[in-house]
Amino acid sequence: MDMSVADTEAVRVTKSASVHLEAISKSIGGTRILAGVDLDVKAGEFVTLLGPSGSGKTSTLMAIAGFVTPDAGRITVGGRDVTALPPGRERDMGIVFQNYALFPHMTVAQNVAYPLKVRRLPRAEINKRVGEVLKLVQLDALAHRKPSHLSGGQQQRVALARALVFEPSVLLMDEPMGALDVRLKEELQWEIRRLQRELGATVIYVTHDQNEAMLLSDRVALMRDGLIEQYGPAQDLYRRPKTLFAAQFLGDSNLLTGQLQDGTLRVSGRLLALAPGAEDGLQTGQTYAALLRPEALTATPADAVAHPDGRHVDGVVTDMAFVGQSIRYEVKTGLSEAPLLVQQVARAAHAQLAPGTSARISWDPADIHLIPTGGSDV
Repeated sequence: MDMSVADTEAVRVTKSASVHLEAISKSIGGTRILAGVDLDVKAGEFVTLLGPSGSGKTSTLMAIAGFVTPDAGRITVGGRDVTALPPGRERDMGIVFQNYALFPHMTVAQNVAYPLKVRRLPRAEINKRVGEVLKLVQLDALAHRKPSHLSGGQQQRVALARALVFEPSVLLMDEPMGALDVRLKEELQWEIRRLQRELGATVIYVTHDQNEAMLLSDRVALMRDGLIEQYGPAQDLYRRPKTLFAAQFLGDSNLLTGQLQDGTLRVSGRLLALAPGAEDGLQTGQTYAALLRPEALTATPADAVAHPDGRHVDGVVTDMAFVGQSIRYEVKTGLSEAPLLVQQVARAAHAQLAPGTSARISWDPADIHLIPTGGSDV
């Protein structure tokens, strides 16, 4: 994004606020949709509420915005209790929805100016802020167009500019890119992340797309059944999920169930070597699932150089497909009923393994993460 320091400073969000949810509960028609949600968002942080349909992520966002009134619990923004406040100026939040909700009879500039007119700012101040924020989102040349003459991505930028123009303490975004095509969505994801960093805004974002959540977020709150299943940096959730649900929702996974035995995991009669410290805090003799992500595995011909015991298994390729710049294999082994998923960079120097070919699958024990099987399952 081509932007001078002066441009950035002109619309810098200076009052970004922290957000705190404490035991937020809500039932509708006898169905509990939020079951005691606790969440801390730091000022200037980008946090994504991620989860499947019905997990409570949008209801949590709507409670923060004031459109859903909790039955119990407390919401504070910058230390100020906003639980009972109606949506609007008192909450000082910008909101972007999936449908954008632009006024069709207004121009781009008029749509963006609307929140400032409601706040009765002087005309000169309105014009100044609108010009600055349109330049920030690269729409200054389209200020006089109507929404019907804009692309979906441009309409999304107008909605974002309108939510930013009054410099809210918190920006809420409810699946704003759900209706966009894949390529445009990827471009706008990077743009939103850059804007958030440049402005220092506190952003709470809702999506069901785990890739989107990992790209955008400082931290991710994975939700399930009205509660937060796990909360932390995206990399931690992906590499060290605490439950089977988290492991399977956050990308493709190989889960091998076995019994913990003195630094190894016995899986289907084979001992898988574990890295030092992998069993810290775990109980010998108990059953755990070993998580191995597809990209942590390497597939080679079966006659390749042997790896140390506990670090490889032989099998037969049952399927192979190109996925962008990588190759994805499904390999049937004796470790589980399901085939192992392997995804590795496609290189001309590496032999491709056709279906029916014998293969050796190897890994580094450091890439194994153990999950209690008695925890949350899918």
